[in-house]
Amino acid sequence: MKENYDHPLYKYCKDMKDADAVAWAFVNKEKMVKFPFKFPALGPKEIRANVLYVGLCHSDVFTVRELWGPAKFPIAPGHEMVCEVSQIGSEVKGFKKGDLVGFGTCRDCCGKCKYCQRGEDNLCRDVEESGTYGTHWGGYSTQIQHPAEFFFPLPKGFDLKRGPPLFCAGITTFYPMKKYLKPGMKCAVIGIGGLGHVALQFLKKLGHEVSAFTTSSNKEKSIKELGADQVIISTDEKQMDAAAGKFDFIINTIPSVNQFEKYLNCVCRAGYFVQVGAAEIAKANVQFNYFPLIVNEIKYVGSCVGPKAVIKEMLPICVEKNVYPIVEEYNFEDFPKAFDKLENGKPHFRCVVNVKDWAEKNGFKK
Repeated sequence: MKENYDHPLYKYCKDMKDADAVAWAFVNKEKMVKFPFKFPALGPKEIRANVLYVGLCHSDVFTVRELWGPAKFPIAPGHEMVCEVSQIGSEVKGFKKGDLVGFGTCRDCCGKCKYCQRGEDNLCRDVEESGTYGTHWGGYSTQIQHPAEFFFPLPKGFDLKRGPPLFCAGITTFYPMKKYLKPGMKCAVIGIGGLGHVALQFLKKLGHEVSAFTTSSNKEKSIKELGADQVIISTDEKQMDAAAGKFDFIINTIPSVNQFEKYLNCVCRAGYFVQVGAAEIAKANVQFNYFPLIVNEIKYVGSCVGPKAVIKEMLPICVEKNVYPIVEEYNFEDFPKAFDKLENGKPHFRCVVNVKDWAEKNGFKK
């Protein structure tokens, strides 16, 4: 398979001494390599930042394996970052060198469309590239360079090592709670994995009664330690029957569900069923009888990450209430190992790579 090292923005350097930064980039959909490169000139409204820690998300796998459509190689994924500002553009206000910041799934929005105007900038598609990586590169790198308005100052006390996945898994689960939850609602989470264990913490620490659906009966103790008031084994028909019509709000964090109607049946009248787990396109089909949605006025909705304003609101809540993902830490040299664990193994919830130690040792922390 052809390997592509030619990029319109990031010039490959054969000698690492000539590079501004080093990424782990995919030169085709099979091969991941260490990729020294030079950045384009810093734009007046951009920030360049040292990546300290970066999280790995399964959407990275879907992208580079081209399961969500054609990818632009070479590509460095990563949209869950905790960084330190190293340079600021001439028109950037409110940031300075050395500031600790986060960066997530979006890099740009038009500011003019109806979605931007009503504070839903995460839904803007009227720019060349709204997502963090594609033509531009993400956080599988010692540094990133993106528009300043999508960097988020980190609140005092923010946990740098556990924090990166909050910029994807965190906001993905928090945002629909912000939109739909009301006091006193009974809630449930389907799937206590990378997304679900964060959703469970948010719901409990925001004061809701929360149950967890799982197929793993041996995980009941650990799931309750995360905050579940009740664990429902979804393969047990008696337990599923007992849960029928019980919940005002169910968030489904897994990409595909067998016996989907049984879960939908657990939503009460006028309740919400929120889908946030995403599969590869070819496996994203779900079939169910929609009649209960009509007669019970159930709201079956999708939710995609979240806008800037809600991320800013979420971060201090995470610090105050100690809502963080459980992470496995890898060093920069073991990026391929971390990616393989994400794709083919079963990480203990989330994988995070420590970039700063390698960058400092090798002169790439600017």
